Amino acid sequence: MKILVIGLWLALSILLFVSCSNDGTPTTGGTGDNPVTSEPVALTGILNHLAGPLGSPVSFSPEAVISDYKIIAQALGTKRIYVITTASDGSFEFTVPADDSYTFHILDEAYHYVAPIVMAEYDPDTSEVPEAVEVDTNDVDLGNIVVSGSDHVAVLAFDDQIVIDSTMIATAINGIPVGAGDQGTSTGGKTGSTLDQDGDGVIDIMDSDDDGDGILDEFDTNWHKEEALSTAVDGIGLFINFNNHLDSLGNLPSIPDDGLYIITIDVRIDSGYEDKIVDIVVAGPTYLDQFLIEPEGSLATNWETYNQKILLEDYCVAFSDKRYGAFLRGISTAHIWQVVSPGDVWLFEITYDDGGTEYTELLARKINFLFEETPSNVTINDSVWTQNRMTGLPDTVVIRWDIIASLPGMYYKVEGWPIVSGHEYGDMFQLAAGIDGDSVVFVFEDTVEAGDTIEGYSIDVVASNPNNDNAKTRGGHIAR
Repeated sequence: MKILVIGLWLALSILLFVSCSNDGTPTTGGTGDNPVTSEPVALTGILNHLAGPLGSPVSFSPEAVISDYKIIAQALGTKRIYVITTASDGSFEFTVPADDSYTFHILDEAYHYVAPIVMAEYDPDTSEVPEAVEVDTNDVDLGNIVVSGSDHVAVLAFDDQIVIDSTMIATAINGIPVGAGDQGTSTGGKTGSTLDQDGDGVIDIMDSDDDGDGILDEFDTNWHKEEALSTAVDGIGLFINFNNHLDSLGNLPSIPDDGLYIITIDVRIDSGYEDKIVDIVVAGPTYLDQFLIEPEGSLATNWETYNQKILLEDYCVAFSDKRYGAFLRGISTAHIWQVVSPGDVWLFEITYDDGGTEYTELLARKINFLFEETPSNVTINDSVWTQNRMTGLPDTVVIRWDIIASLPGMYYKVEGWPIVSGHEYGDMFQLAAGIDGDSVVFVFEDTVEAGDTIEGYSIDVVASNPNNDNAKTRGGHIAR
């Protein structure tokens, strides 16, 4: 999914986390320099469940409607996104600008990605399927849409003579988009549009591999893309930090605690809109209602109760540019991979006042990758790191870890602060792995300023993907 620009600025926001911190579903959206002014039309349909795989013709029970699912529509021309929730009878109705083409994708009631909607009846013999409908000045009824869980796709039950946009055609196998079953990690046919560049049937904002090169976006050096960003927003960082302080045997604790994981949200505002933001509200997975928020360095109540999931302005005083964000701390119920999972979608509703008129736009961010391993086999000067505090070390310290072979391309580093007079001192540092890829060398300096001797280092051993997203850490203290 390439809707973000989270290069060095996101890495900085991640590093600054420690120093900075001791159903109203959105229905409008946007990208573009100006608000949409064309007359609105209605896009309607009914979402239905199919228990088995698709067949031709498609059969389903009219009583098997799906309520409380979210449907994301994205416009080809403006790249705006729109989100609506299906009613108790499975019906939905978008009010969108005319004279554009729209593609549709489905989230379940927990904001987890389900499937793309193919704009045609199911045909197992076709190798290409349409993924968008053209809308002129008339309302469009998509009729009954049938979701097949086993096929990971939704199709139109009947041909209601809708107008297909022939520029948005997805590569298919047996009539099903190649990206449907695995959220876009399949290599596409390179026949896509500006919304779905690899033509696999999964729009870029929902696609785990936008360009179809077989490399998950988080590990793809070419994945940064400004397409589909809001007018007012330069980038969104959604950083899931595994703060795993292992036990004396190097294992995860059997009982999770509040410090196990933290989610950092960082929304960077375009300089031309710094004084125009009204608020940024986050909608998404149900677990968001349970997270605790840390305003101004203190732990508050859960985010929903605190301020209805509105991001905090200047949430981190270390940033010089305009940011909105939040530090969210996990709850004592489960490890992070039992709460958060790939396929979860977060929606950002950005409201800003542009010259006395308020506009609201939507952005989406899907989680594509999640750690379930940690660099637990860590040695310090060839001694196994079996406790969080290691003392009596020589002036030169070598920290080494086992590479996680199942995750090629991982980035390993050590970050932390010097300890002076019993306290963390100065700016945070970061040391990348050495030439052999599995070690970092520390040299204890005599002083950091006149009279202050470094006694030790407060450190985190970190493994992350190349873009610093979804990092796992293990923390501790090393000293002379």
